[in-house]
Amino acid sequence: MRTFRVRFSLVSSLGTPFLADTLFGHICWAIRYLEGETALTSFLQGYCNGRTPLLVSDGMPVIGDHFYVPRPLFPVGPSQLRELSDRLGLDPKNRTDQRLLASACKAVEEKRWVEYRSLIDIAAPLNAVRLLEKCLILQLCPGSMAERDASQCSCTDWRQCPALDTGYPGTVSCSYSYPESVLLPTMHNVINRVRTASVNLYMRKDVVPFYDIYFLASIDEELFSADRLSACLDYLERVGYGRDKSCGCGAIKNTIVEEWSPQQTQNVNGFLNLSSAYVPEAQKLPPGFYQIHVKRGKLGEEYAISYSPWKRPVLMIRAGSVFRADPHVPHGMLVRNVHYQLPDVVQYGYAYPLGVELDEKAV
Repeated sequence: MRTFRVRFSLVSSLGTPFLADTLFGHICWAIRYLEGETALTSFLQGYCNGRTPLLVSDGMPVIGDHFYVPRPLFPVGPSQLRELSDRLGLDPKNRTDQRLLASACKAVEEKRWVEYRSLIDIAAPLNAVRLLEKCLILQLCPGSMAERDASQCSCTDWRQCPALDTGYPGTVSCSYSYPESVLLPTMHNVINRVRTASVNLYMRKDVVPFYDIYFLASIDEELFSADRLSACLDYLERVGYGRDKSCGCGAIKNTIVEEWSPQQTQNVNGFLNLSSAYVPEAQKLPPGFYQIHVKRGKLGEEYAISYSPWKRPVLMIRAGSVFRADPHVPHGMLVRNVHYQLPDVVQYGYAYPLGVELDEKAV
């Protein structure tokens, strides 16, 4: 399969998160409008017998040349904290240092993203303690979650790092970039079309990210093509993405599609999931650490007008989950029978596996 990295910029607020199943749905509607319903049916029928015409990841942040991926969801328990304390040479009886260590670890765990190249560099093998240790010895900047830049970071000890929120009196000021976003409140009116008068004023909160967005797409060239993918993305740029795209929300520009060969560790024995739409087949969930969420999907385009827009809720595994399994085979499925009226409607339920070397003792 060929892998592509798709990068674009937002020029408006965002009403719908860039999750893998929603991106996949937009691509399907692009195929439907550009090539016809028969082409879309043929495309979806390609997902059988272990074949996957197209796999997509969630949309992830990019700042400059720093491409971020979800932080691995390893649990950190008392034994891991004791191991980390020993590696840092802290006195286990010094309650002040132990409190500062616990506070620093919590700050790192609250970080949602980590820079991809930095993660791969320390993933030999990857476990919870190793990631925390690289942050606390300041090889990995706890603020940017990327390789530390001495010209921007003035702290010389983890206790001084402002991003770790230790409350240490010697905390210094550092300048770093990390994917941040804000909620933008916007006021809307409900209009009575008969009396042409305002009925109700309400507020909605949209997301405004301070970064570009990218996602990964892998295609089986026997079933799909790079040209078709580019055409779908061009259509997406012209019509917008997600909720309220008809009134300016989810507008994107400067879409760049480039072939990508991911840097990986030598002894790959597992994968980091980059898709929040992963629905494993029955009895085929590999060992690992994961978090789940319930997706209550909705129909799109004219289907949302002609039928009930709501799909049945589907239990999915979040991006950032780690599994000990082969990253070169498909994991997941197209979930069928998700709509109450339309039996042909499906829900995208595939993982996007990024191969990494996992510590077998940790998984």
